[in-house]
Amino acid sequence: MQARIYFRLKCFLLGALWLFPLPGHAIVLEVPLRLEQGFLQRMLAEQIYTDADGEARVWDDGKNCNVFTLSAPELDIENGQVHTKSVAQAHIGTALRDTCISIINWNGFIEIFQEPLLSSSSGVVEFRVIDSKIYTEDGKSHGVLGTLWNWIKQYVHPRFNRLQLDLNPVLTELKEFLELLFPLNPDGIRQVLDSVSIGSVDAVDGRIELGIRIDVPEYTVNVAVVESELVLTEDELVRWEEAWQHWDAFLTLVIKHAGTDTDIHDLRSALLAVLLDARQDLLEVLVPSVPDAPDPVPGLFVKTWERLAPELRHVSETLPTTSALNYLSFITAADALMAIQTVEEETGFALTADALRHMARMIAPAYPHDPLHYDTVVDPELRALFGFGPPLPPPETDPAPAEPPDADQPVHLSLPPARSMQFTGGMYAAMVMSLMPVLIVRESTYRTLVDRLKDWVPTLKVLDEYLPLVRQMLDYVAQDTLQEKKLDAQFADLYHSLVLATAWQESCWRQYIKVKGEVKPIRSHAGAVGIMQVNQHIWRGFYDVNGLQHDVGYNAEAGSEILHHYLVDYALAKGEQNQTGGIDNLPRATYALYNGGPKHMTRYRREQASASLRAIDNAFWKKFQTMRSGNTLAVAECYTG
Repeated sequence: MQARIYFRLKCFLLGALWLFPLPGHAIVLEVPLRLEQGFLQRMLAEQIYTDADGEARVWDDGKNCNVFTLSAPELDIENGQVHTKSVAQAHIGTALRDTCISIINWNGFIEIFQEPLLSSSSGVVEFRVIDSKIYTEDGKSHGVLGTLWNWIKQYVHPRFNRLQLDLNPVLTELKEFLELLFPLNPDGIRQVLDSVSIGSVDAVDGRIELGIRIDVPEYTVNVAVVESELVLTEDELVRWEEAWQHWDAFLTLVIKHAGTDTDIHDLRSALLAVLLDARQDLLEVLVPSVPDAPDPVPGLFVKTWERLAPELRHVSETLPTTSALNYLSFITAADALMAIQTVEEETGFALTADALRHMARMIAPAYPHDPLHYDTVVDPELRALFGFGPPLPPPETDPAPAEPPDADQPVHLSLPPARSMQFTGGMYAAMVMSLMPVLIVRESTYRTLVDRLKDWVPTLKVLDEYLPLVRQMLDYVAQDTLQEKKLDAQFADLYHSLVLATAWQESCWRQYIKVKGEVKPIRSHAGAVGIMQVNQHIWRGFYDVNGLQHDVGYNAEAGSEILHHYLVDYALAKGEQNQTGGIDNLPRATYALYNGGPKHMTRYRREQASASLRAIDNAFWKKFQTMRSGNTLAVAECYTG
């Protein structure tokens, strides 16, 4: 941390602030609340179609003689109405003792049209039937049941009028959340909480939209008489660090929980992209370095929520209504926070740690731990959830020095993954066992390389020995990644050159440097370390921090794995190879992702990219072409000026 940092204490340092309400003045906010069509479809099934086999048995004389059932509902929302079409079956007869004399057996469809309305009960939305129609199987209206429909609908309409949505749990969660946002006096916060209500409801194409009204009193913020610019104490710097760590822990929990609630690969990739981009944004505020620096969390929340909200809505669309309501509560609170953020200066708003905790428990009510707990241990669940597989083998704590292998006689082994071979699991296992001695030799050679490179700070006079050893280690690492993970064979050479070029671009193939005579891992100001400059903040939970810093092999494996992830799940998945430039786009897009995060994927081909980013991407592209040409030891240029 910097020894002396100046900035004005803002919302999270409230000891010097006094808040005064302006009598009679309030800011009226309307927070949107959206109910997607899929949510209404599931609600319909849970409230109306509750009989056996998902049917709605709307009329039954108990003798199985007169029965009218609805099934297979299809719900649409359009033209201000909720429209439900169902398969209908009617059996009408006369019961004589134990026998039913059938009069009509009819199959067709019915349509129900409903209008969403605010109930007289606070916080409840009702769906009132305003029209209905009946069709025969050939689509003709009425038919033989036309004369009976007015009688039958006295059973159908009441059933559908039971459909309602109680949003009081959502409003209660919102009120509890708001109470944590405003350091107001009791009268002021009561005014806010009493105003929370559903102000409007409307059916638009594909969803129901509601407006939640919140009246926030205008407050003036008077700063106590202090110096206009204060020197942060160590305690205040600790509070700053806690603020961003709480934010990162909160966001990680939310995204991990959402990823668990969906098994759609593309949706999980989108959630991970939000997390990685948010952590990239976080790098800019890890330490307050300018005067008047504000609390970083509200601004980070706004930037992230714009990307996260659509993905959470997509996740919630596939969940049962109880779980979906948890998401609805969270999304509503976040939307309220966005609205309040726009008038922050007038309201005395403060996004406290307790407010973040409350939000996290909206979406993950069963989470047993502190949702803001921040640590740097590897999280196997996080890795598995987002397709990284089991954690990398842990780094060796203090490997013994060893002689390097003969650099002119490297051990090479090409063993494709089982899933890409036309063998049964037993055949593949037998082949692996037959190659086990070679694998053991190869692993021993790899560890010998890593041990030899430990704490080695290269100088110009030893490059002829040092660079071939690093190249061989990177060869092993790239090959290991390809054996563990899926990649079309046509991209294998491209990927290999990508790993070598990235290590050149990031560190000139160095893991260590000397600082005041002491050997230390090479580190950027933003927290990236080692030969692949893997950022410890961005990849928190995915990799062992000690390994990234002190084990060149572990660092290289992590960087190789990240490159594979970006190449496969982003560059290839989103079709960068189909843009002008063809396959050459893949390494360029992958490095842009590696360097700047998911939102940077196309920057290498965007005219509006900044000059500094263009320079970075052009430098990488030159290095990649050099590696691809086979001139792998051109890295020596780093050391010769």
